[in-house]
Amino acid sequence: MSGYREYLRIPGVARLLFASTFGRLAYAMSSLAIYFQVLSITDSVAVAGLAVGLSGGLGAITAGPRGLIVDRFGQTRPLLGFVPAYTISCLLLAFGAHGAVSAVALSALIGLTAPPINISIRPLWIDIVGLDRVRTAYSVDTAYHNVVMLLGPVIATLVALRLSPTVAIAMVGVSMLIGGSLLTLNPHSRSWVPEPRQHGEQGLLRSPAMRLLAVEGVVLGLAMGFITIGIPSLATLSGQDGLAGPTMAAMGVGAIIGSLWAGAKAKDIAPAHGLRTASILLAVALLPLGFVPIGPWMMAVVLVAWTFFGPAEVFYLEVVDIVRPRGTAVAALGSLWMIEGAAGAVGNAVGGWVAEGISPHLTLALGSLAACISPLVFSIGIRGVLKPAADLPAQVAADRVVEDA
Repeated sequence: MSGYREYLRIPGVARLLFASTFGRLAYAMSSLAIYFQVLSITDSVAVAGLAVGLSGGLGAITAGPRGLIVDRFGQTRPLLGFVPAYTISCLLLAFGAHGAVSAVALSALIGLTAPPINISIRPLWIDIVGLDRVRTAYSVDTAYHNVVMLLGPVIATLVALRLSPTVAIAMVGVSMLIGGSLLTLNPHSRSWVPEPRQHGEQGLLRSPAMRLLAVEGVVLGLAMGFITIGIPSLATLSGQDGLAGPTMAAMGVGAIIGSLWAGAKAKDIAPAHGLRTASILLAVALLPLGFVPIGPWMMAVVLVAWTFFGPAEVFYLEVVDIVRPRGTAVAALGSLWMIEGAAGAVGNAVGGWVAEGISPHLTLALGSLAACISPLVFSIGIRGVLKPAADLPAQVAADRVVEDA
């Protein structure tokens, strides 16, 4: 832990983490806030699932183009446009939706206007801490992100059930306005210069490594979509709405533990190998999810599974950074999240119908099965297009310096 204390003293680190807080809190609250608001308007789990799926899906589909905009124009101007638009969209859903059509349409508008908060923050860490500390940066950032993700569902559930869903979705908009403003004023964000594209470098869609990661993004997105709608659906249909937030918050607890471990104890693990191993353990841990009841047992399964998901996130960021084409520091991750999020939206929408029409446990089981495909994709890639990420981090950094020279 002393290493983390020294890391947090690096100029700019704590300030950027604080700047990320409110925007991430808005995203952490958004799914359940939308779910409860649309459910209160329509009294339909299926329609609420569709609204969450559309919001997440449209936010994901437009993540790639937003990343390209940031890679072209920097971070400040895109944030100045997207942040107020997102806030207004949330307030419209809070106070202007009066039926299923308007509720779903405004939920979709929230997704379309989602600001590029996380994909803008990630490339700033290399500028602040350097390549030799980038795994520590990613692990701390991932852990902090998951702290916020832990709090978000709990806050959204408490506010929606104790006050009203209208207040919950309005809080999402206000949080984004605060967080987006803080990031826009951050000096590292304002001075960030897009990475130059190397002559002859492959485009994103022509990169074999990016195509393979896109395939994995589809299966992981489906898995997460089924799971994140399956849990609140099971809680609602079991008459235990209040358990949705704490159960999903267990994801954050597990991911915090796992990501901090990756930064402190995994220094001698190559990114691609760490990613494959973590995804295998995640898939195994998720297998019981479709069979356990909502409550302590499900929280335990989620906690253990996301303890492996945390390191997978850290290793994934490193792998993407190593195999992506130059000049795509923001667009590469944005495009992969676009694919993963679109698949997650399909999982949300289909999972809501399956939960209401058949069983929420079947929705969760589908998520567990989809997660089993990810390690197979990584195992194929590690022998080929992901091989550059199979070296230890120090060697990768040295090779990158040689290439750039």
